Amino acid sequence: MTTRLAIVLMQKDEGELLRAWIDHHLAITSPELIHIFDNGSTCQTTHKILEEAKQKGIHISLQFNRPADFEHKGDIICKTIQSIQTNNDSDFVIPLDCDEFLGLQSDTDSEPTFDRILINNHLSQLKEQTGYFKVKRHYFNHPHDPDLYHINNTPRKYFFGDSLLKSLDVGFHSPQLTDESSQEQCFDSNLIAFHYHNKIFPIRRANAINKMRSRVKNFLDEELERYVGPGLHLLKDLRGIDKPFAPPTQYRTRAFIEHIQASAIAFPHNLFQEKCFASIWKRDRAERPLRQELTKIRRLITTELNHSDLTHSTSTTVRLQTASTDIKQRYNANYALLQQIKHSIKRSRPRRRIGNATEQLVIPIRNNRSLANAYLATFIAGPRQSIVFDCRNFWTNTDTQLLTLTSSAVEADDENVILRHEAKCNSKLQKRLMLHFLMLASTQSGFKNKGK
Repeated sequence: MTTRLAIVLMQKDEGELLRAWIDHHLAITSPELIHIFDNGSTCQTTHKILEEAKQKGIHISLQFNRPADFEHKGDIICKTIQSIQTNNDSDFVIPLDCDEFLGLQSDTDSEPTFDRILINNHLSQLKEQTGYFKVKRHYFNHPHDPDLYHINNTPRKYFFGDSLLKSLDVGFHSPQLTDESSQEQCFDSNLIAFHYHNKIFPIRRANAINKMRSRVKNFLDEELERYVGPGLHLLKDLRGIDKPFAPPTQYRTRAFIEHIQASAIAFPHNLFQEKCFASIWKRDRAERPLRQELTKIRRLITTELNHSDLTHSTSTTVRLQTASTDIKQRYNANYALLQQIKHSIKRSRPRRRIGNATEQLVIPIRNNRSLANAYLATFIAGPRQSIVFDCRNFWTNTDTQLLTLTSSAVEADDENVILRHEAKCNSKLQKRLMLHFLMLASTQSGFKNKGK
């Protein structure tokens, strides 16, 4: 008898890893039992993969696309699991992250297996149990050796059968059941997870920036050292400490690698192996004519702002967590002022496009003027253009870090942070940030041309 296993995932901008995750789990369960929530991806590759998955019959939801929704991931996934259980849509349901790939291994098996029939047979033996079930162990990848893994049997990853779920935390580590008498009935299973947690450091640090931007005031070391709250395990990545998660027990196996090769799954090894990685953000820099055009537009808009009834208080610090409110207080940024900025940009917009209609524009940020110019480009770019900020020389500036509120980090090492602007960002926050960057640039004196 077939045992139905439902899988629930929330992800953002996972790209090629998402494709591998989908292909892997389609070999384990049916497409209609896979539920994927997209948390506002801006990566075109990810959007294409989601559309392909939808065509295959996988449930795709774009409803929870705000950063705040990620903080409530546990509640969102919990309600989905409750719906699946109530409607009897599956026998078991498991919440996963995009870097977790399910398999099977009993105590007598020398090697893991990914065979659907064997997984089905094992789950069928658990169907009569009440309570909930624990994933047996995790194989954490090694970023320098593709067939070496660190085994950890202690991470709390669970899946659920007939016993109704009551609540679930953000990390899926502390589930509560509706029936309190079943709460203590947690059974071990033979399910395992190959956990590709250890991406190469520039990608790992970028992911940490994206997850922590709504939790910290800024990304400076002194602030991170004081921080206490969700995401503490990400602080090393944020502070530039390249030390991947490595439980003590090492195990060498080619089972997963051979599985994806035999299944013709395109796995993005370049994200996990240092020697495979090569930055793609070093090309297509904004040329001088474009920078001059942006400067011209910025000066026109700044002149209009300087003749408005704008008030400016330097006493208000603009923080990541409360940026929208802080900017409103600092500049008395009411609706009329934001509309004035919008109309000023529209009037100043050049008739010709900035660059080609579909090209990626990488704009270096070196000071407050180039910061304002770069953000201005997001207002006047074509609908299919991708604006990328290269913050190499100005990342430690807390105003530059405000870019993360409407942009996604795609690469970040010790000396460089690359951000891609999110086309569907909060429009009110975007206008308030533009006001702040324009005012920063207006108070910065220009460079003097010596000897001319």
